[in-house]
Amino acid sequence: MTFKRIFTSESSVAERRSGLNRRWIKAPYGGVERRRGRDRRDEGPSDPGDALPQAERIEALEKLLLTTTVHLETLARLLVAKGIMTRAELMDMLKTIHDEYQHKQLDEES
Repeated sequence: MTFKRIFTSESSVAERRSGLNRRWIKAPYGGVERRRGRDRRDEGPSDPGDALPQAERIEALEKLLLTTTVHLETLARLLVAKGIMTRAELMDMLKTIHDEYQHKQLDEES
């Protein structure tokens, strides 16, 4: 991707306070609030049709889970193939981590 630099004349630069486009600068503003109405930026979709249907959400989560699992399996196999870990060490580490999560869940439930 190439970007073309635009050279402005001296008069157009003098009309602005700086060479920056002020609309895109995000800085805290301590002045009087001039917007009307409520701030809708943090709200969810206003139209229920904008949200994904339940079946599509489940399908998207399944795809995400599958790709994550494949990546982790690939890393584990690579560690064993390169000789960084043995299969027994990997299984011991997985058991240790599984036990830690089990204890965390039991502590949170009680």
